[in-house]
Amino acid sequence: MRDRYNRREFLKQGTLATAATLISASVLDACAAQPLQLERRGAAKKVVIMGAGLAGMSAGYELMQAGHDVTILEARTRPGGRVFTIRDAFADGLIAEAGAGRIPMDHDQTLRYVKLFNLQLMPFYPSELPFVHYHDGRREEVQWKPFKEALNHYLGLNLGQSSANWFKIVGGNDLLPKAFAAKLSEKILYGSPVRKVEQDERTVRVTFTQAGAPQTISGDRLVCAIPYTTLRDVEISPPFSKGKQQMIRELHYDSASRVYFQTRKKYWLNKNLNGFAITDHPMEVWNPAHNQQGQRGLLGAYLRYEKSQAITAMRDGERLAWTLEYLEKVFPGLHEHAEGGVTKCWDEDEWARGAWAHANFFELLQITKPEGRVHFAGEHTSANASWMQGALESGNRVAKEINEAA
Repeated sequence: MRDRYNRREFLKQGTLATAATLISASVLDACAAQPLQLERRGAAKKVVIMGAGLAGMSAGYELMQAGHDVTILEARTRPGGRVFTIRDAFADGLIAEAGAGRIPMDHDQTLRYVKLFNLQLMPFYPSELPFVHYHDGRREEVQWKPFKEALNHYLGLNLGQSSANWFKIVGGNDLLPKAFAAKLSEKILYGSPVRKVEQDERTVRVTFTQAGAPQTISGDRLVCAIPYTTLRDVEISPPFSKGKQQMIRELHYDSASRVYFQTRKKYWLNKNLNGFAITDHPMEVWNPAHNQQGQRGLLGAYLRYEKSQAITAMRDGERLAWTLEYLEKVFPGLHEHAEGGVTKCWDEDEWARGAWAHANFFELLQITKPEGRVHFAGEHTSANASWMQGALESGNRVAKEINEAA
């Protein structure tokens, strides 16, 4: 007999798994959103999409499934945008997330695509051993509840009653955008930043560059699924409405950075600690290798806002030195065991120039409103900004808008 789960009751209970287990298919069935299943209305549309992040690719995937002709222009040489798993910087196959890291169990759209592409989830936080709360120069070993309360205060969120309600994708979160990219395949043009957008009452014309040479493509509709920080560099003709221009020009993006150190061994286990911490700096400390095999480990600093801006202003070696000194206070022994480090500062990323945006309700009304034949997607256009869920929600929204458009 198939197990039956009530989604709301399950989330309330928050009893999923231990750090060594995967989320079951029946639980994923209960928590994931239903498929979009667009039914095409009228003739197929030719749709051009700016950006192969989760917003652009989810829009492209759903439109393609409905029978529309899709082309995605991506400035980078990889899919995923700010979903980026560091793979080649560490030994023994260790990986860490430079971008989107956590998947809450109530993010039903994210879970829907995880299920669709047959990906697996594992707990983000360990279910055993204490966390560290470092504040006022003092280290305190705590269990989940006080750690959660400190992290809730830091993030402005409600993490829930159980650490088991937070997940990551087995093998790296970038497997989700890679799964989209595999389905869209030749429909994605990499290394193709958009330079100009022109539209009239019938078509949209997009100018982009490949290997420095200008190219053009025309379509019935355009999806703008790139951050406003980079849209500011695109020439728009005729100009968008004054309200939209103001939002593109003024929307604020927060700063975020990650600094990871590879260690010879997971030395914190000898001190009966799980490798996660929250500090008053403010900073989160992550141990992304807690459920990865092998003797070596990883300790990472997750910095946001002013502290991220400060570390971005440093040279790479200075970033590593500063973070090493600080993490030594939180998990003593890092000096002895560190084998090297890697940094990622999203403010200096050419195609991001920031980590995420937060718009209020009235700003979202302006941000999401189409401009003629141009539609807008991205985490910055969703109430779930900064999350993969927000990007996917926005991709679904514009797919429906375009499918229903005349």
